[in-house]
Amino acid sequence: SGTRLLPFGSWDGVRTGDPVAVTQSGAELRPDDAWIGRVVNALGQPLDGKGRLPEGDRPRPLRAAPPPAFTRRRVGDRLSTRLKVMDVFAPLCRGQRMGVFSGSGVGKSTMMAMLARNAQADVIVVGLVGERGREVQDFLQDDLGEEGLARAVVVVSTGDEPPLMRRQAAWTATTVAEHFRDQGKQVLLLLDSVTRFAMAQREIGLAGGEPPTAKGYPPTVFSELPQM
Repeated sequence: SGTRLLPFGSWDGVRTGDPVAVTQSGAELRPDDAWIGRVVNALGQPLDGKGRLPEGDRPRPLRAAPPPAFTRRRVGDRLSTRLKVMDVFAPLCRGQRMGVFSGSGVGKSTMMAMLARNAQADVIVVGLVGERGREVQDFLQDDLGEEGLARAVVVVSTGDEPPLMRRQAAWTATTVAEHFRDQGKQVLLLLDSVTRFAMAQREIGLAGGEPPTAKGYPPTVFSELPQM
């Protein structure tokens, strides 16, 4: 028995015998309306070189409990995405979830950027989970553009970062979306991708000694996905 530690950053300089302290300081996030138009990392720190991020008045847990089933509202009115192929063949409603599954290079990120620019929502929250580092700027500048970024908060964790950061990016994007939701705003949350979120959790579970079960995924993957 024992405790296994995984880093949010690099292991450089860490060695056997170093003291370990338990702290709760990183368990909260303080989103603010001024985050709209900004790019942050999985810990809510700025990545875009535009200066520090203002902190909101209300701290939010990085992993809030889901609302009880009997307090959830039913799916709402029709949501116009202004993408004809989606509005006609896969129409969405407010409060609905939708998954898009396909191979690489067929346009998922392009479609996601089109949703961010055109969908009828007040705020767009984009979580890039495990994205290739060289493709982040392509998405921000070419796909999303100034028009999409002007009403979006983008949370980025690239594929070269530790699995804890990649998993955390999805939770941080959800926390930011919940902040604006609680203000009564219509929020569109886009995660690219839930698959890479599951892969990050697989790395964490295997490093913790969990046995691989279905298709090489340890049991915690199947407990994390429903919560997400």
